[in-house]
Amino acid sequence: MALSQIQCLDDHHVNWRISESKPEFFYSEDQRLALEALITKGRDAFMDYIQKHEVREFLSERELERVTRTAEAYRPGYEHHQRPETPGPGNVTPGSAEEAEDGEVSLAYWPDRSEASVAELDLGWPEAISYRGVTRVTVHTQPPTEGHTHIKEVVRKSIASAQKVIAVVMDVFTDVDIFRDLLDASHKRKIPVYIILDIAAVPCFLSMCGRADMHRGHLKNLRVRCCGGLEFFTRSAQKVRGSLNEKFLLVDGDRAISGSYSFTWSSSRLDRNLITVITGQAVETFDLQFRDLYLMSRGVSLSKVSLKDEPIPDPVPQAVPAPVPASVARKLINPKYALVAAGNHTSPTSSDQYVGKKGETG
Repeated sequence: MALSQIQCLDDHHVNWRISESKPEFFYSEDQRLALEALITKGRDAFMDYIQKHEVREFLSERELERVTRTAEAYRPGYEHHQRPETPGPGNVTPGSAEEAEDGEVSLAYWPDRSEASVAELDLGWPEAISYRGVTRVTVHTQPPTEGHTHIKEVVRKSIASAQKVIAVVMDVFTDVDIFRDLLDASHKRKIPVYIILDIAAVPCFLSMCGRADMHRGHLKNLRVRCCGGLEFFTRSAQKVRGSLNEKFLLVDGDRAISGSYSFTWSSSRLDRNLITVITGQAVETFDLQFRDLYLMSRGVSLSKVSLKDEPIPDPVPQAVPAPVPASVARKLINPKYALVAAGNHTSPTSSDQYVGKKGETG
């Protein structure tokens, strides 16, 4: 239940009307009803409602097209359906009711149908630290300013320096170079790697995986999941889902990189971007946010990606003993040295002889 609904249940609560000119203005019943008219009846009904109730237009042309394009029927319980191509606990993928084995989803309570296991950070996660240190911030721009490093280089060096865990939240992820760095960290250095993507960007990510020359060993320490934005539900069983626009990289639980930079080639070569490298206590916010997103996310199956067999690791070379110097070699072949060495191995020590004689007399 939303906080505004909980507050309305209070006996002494007064629901003050806040106008659009106030900074506290957030919820509008007129906007909600206008949005319902747009989703259920179309753009003409939306414009009629706005003009009739004298509501200020709050949606741009781009937002109008997005809402009408992404609106879909809401089927309670079907979001927990697990399809064959996404095996594993917590790996669920939305789909249409026609794809279900038994048709429409019932509103009755069936635990095995309406509940899904909670996603866990099964590869491990750093323990929570009471205090992470003084917060320090460094800002990088694209293109870089004089004396600063390229944003992509900052990201790749942070991945290369990871020792405990790497967590990525990204709207679009198609940069093969950065993805290969993550694969090397997970496979060669055995570092857990978690990736959360926007639902709409999953097909592009899977296409990039096919070009990354992956093998089955890369999946051992890699978890990929997807998540969307908030959802708006209408009284006519329609819904609209937002996007995951968060972009940050969390390394070892003590360093975060966040900003407008996406893990794409265009972001590193064509677009203007800005990132902030954060260390210290402020990183705790990114830590908590990632774990919350991971609980709400859905698994992404990599079964359709062409994977090679895991290569056999190269044998560890045996240590070659250092060559004996010539001066020592001459001593080793001396008969006197052989007699001394044999005497040390065979003759008992004086203390052993004393203990033996004492035992015989006793």
